[in-house]
Amino acid sequence: MEKNINTLYPIDYITYYDSKGNLPLEVSYSMKNTKKKGFHILKLTPDSYDVPNEVKSYHAGFKHMKEITIPKILKLRIKNPKIKGFFIAEGDVCINDNYNFEQFLKNNYTKPIWLGYKKKLSDYIVGNFLLYFPIEYLDELNDHFQNKKKLVYSDRFFTNLFNKNFINLKEKSIASEIEHYSKVKKGIRKSKCHIKLKKSKK
Repeated sequence: MEKNINTLYPIDYITYYDSKGNLPLEVSYSMKNTKKKGFHILKLTPDSYDVPNEVKSYHAGFKHMKEITIPKILKLRIKNPKIKGFFIAEGDVCINDNYNFEQFLKNNYTKPIWLGYKKKLSDYIVGNFLLYFPIEYLDELNDHFQNKKKLVYSDRFFTNLFNKNFINLKEKSIASEIEHYSKVKKGIRKSKCHIKLKKSKK
């Protein structure tokens, strides 16, 4: 595999600082696993939204992507015109033990693909743990974000893009989430992820 080719397919993590200025515990665990699998992670740009006064916790992910991630990738494309594509990952993403960057390259995706999710219902795809977008689709993705004036659940947003045939869904998810305390659920999110936190954040 060509050296540093993973820098042409960077991952941006969606995460935040809590009221004490700390990252959620699961983020460092997730990043360690992701790097171990050969992926390149961009420098973190956590948000500091005032939840729930400024934004509801379940809308914070969408707001972060629209206001932080997309502008970040647009700037990156100018800085590095050779970039091939990019991933958007939730801060608690847990890439499966049997998947890595080399396998991703072999798939040779030429269209946006929803790689990691919890489950597919009849009219809704739950959990946008890991998504990939070839750089050619960045402007169109940006348009979809900018045209959405109201804040929404991020997986509802991407479900709509799936229904519009903008993004494909991988037949079997290659990622889950690290079991952790969720502000959205207001409780522990159970998971079969192989990564276990040493202590739960409460």
